[in-house]
Amino acid sequence: MRFGAHLPIAGFSHQLPEAGAIARYAEAAEALGYTTTCANDHLLFSVPWVDGLIALGVAAGRTSRIRLITTAALLAVRGAGPLGSALAALQHLGDGRLTAAVTPGSTRADYEAVEADFDSRWSRFEREMPRLRDFLLRMLADAAPPIWIASWGSRAGLRRVARLGDGWLASAYHGTPEHISDCTAYLRGSLVGVGKDPAGFPLALATMYLYISEDRAELRSVGDLVRSPAVASADLGDRLLIGTVDECVGRLQRLEAAGIREVFVWPLRDEVAQLELFIEEVGGRLG
Repeated sequence: MRFGAHLPIAGFSHQLPEAGAIARYAEAAEALGYTTTCANDHLLFSVPWVDGLIALGVAAGRTSRIRLITTAALLAVRGAGPLGSALAALQHLGDGRLTAAVTPGSTRADYEAVEADFDSRWSRFEREMPRLRDFLLRMLADAAPPIWIASWGSRAGLRRVARLGDGWLASAYHGTPEHISDCTAYLRGSLVGVGKDPAGFPLALATMYLYISEDRAELRSVGDLVRSPAVASADLGDRLLIGTVDECVGRLQRLEAAGIREVFVWPLRDEVAQLELFIEEVGGRLG
């Protein structure tokens, strides 16, 4: 199993991160051997938010080897032209290190910010997807990045991944290991149905919030930062890497058995220290 590091772009403490902190984090992730640095995409969110595409530009300028990925860019909100221009710039300025994962998004506030209809997001996504590919090919030709599709794992979503995507980006926050295992089995069949080889199709997991500690009170405090009424606390504890070293190893082993090949961790506090702790105490015990 490989590991990427999500940039610290969300102000969970209700303060925006500084550019220097994002740059130092990206440098640390590369030095520690993480495969990827990534950033989610929102125009508006429940906490202060640094634009993910711009944050990836900061990371690209301070690293040279680590891959860059959007997890995932709001294609149906931004539109193929504006998003394609930004992705082409990241691919060029990052020396060809970009993977472009895209999504229609699941937050109404993003659509309200551009006065777009939230309920028609999937039909708009379907229209914009070929336009995005065409735009990137026109801008970059053979250097165009692969395009993954983010999906929580509905049957329709997975068929869309197989039909339109170069990879699947799943969400740890929205799926237990058992759900993801069921999804990967269904996706394999869908890929065969459209003539794609499941063995070479990337499967990665984002929104994997991370905090390792042996202190239960501390873990509860950190978990409160990302708890949601939509997901039961017990379920959330089974999905995320907020726990002891042994608990985190166990959760990742279940995900590996489910078919996930790469996980993008997102430290919630003490970001660089948590990246170091994760690699030293957890990552080494996985494959």
